[in-house]
Amino acid sequence: MGTQTLLSQQVERGTATLRALDAAGLKIEAALWVFDESSHRWQFTVADAAVDREGTRALYERMIPALKRAQNTLPVSEIYAVSPNVSLVALVRKTVTTGPNAVDNIWSTGDVVEGTVLPDMLIHRMSAARGASATEKLRGGS
Repeated sequence: MGTQTLLSQQVERGTATLRALDAAGLKIEAALWVFDESSHRWQFTVADAAVDREGTRALYERMIPALKRAQNTLPVSEIYAVSPNVSLVALVRKTVTTGPNAVDNIWSTGDVVEGTVLPDMLIHRMSAARGASATEKLRGGS
């Protein structure tokens, strides 16, 4: 893997973006930087159940005012919005879970989950799946 360095400035802008989205009342279940091997770039990715209900466009439309009110955030054009049910999020959730309001810096490099090699990533938030508390996840419950 030829992973490019994720710069501290990018990390700071990612955490500022997550905090701005939280302050606007968005329910971001997962937020992480993912290294995309095909483009050789880091991609800031957020997962929100609104994507399943309303689509990505509606989520992006709610993000824009939140990001304009805050400082040092990423532009919406640099944020990749996904469903919390996409395979990457589901696989990462099997190994890492944070609190629902976490803004952490958890590195994952070269991990394999259920036979799938995960891309390099920096996880800010990976809250437990809807319907499962973090305690249940730790105990192995569903």
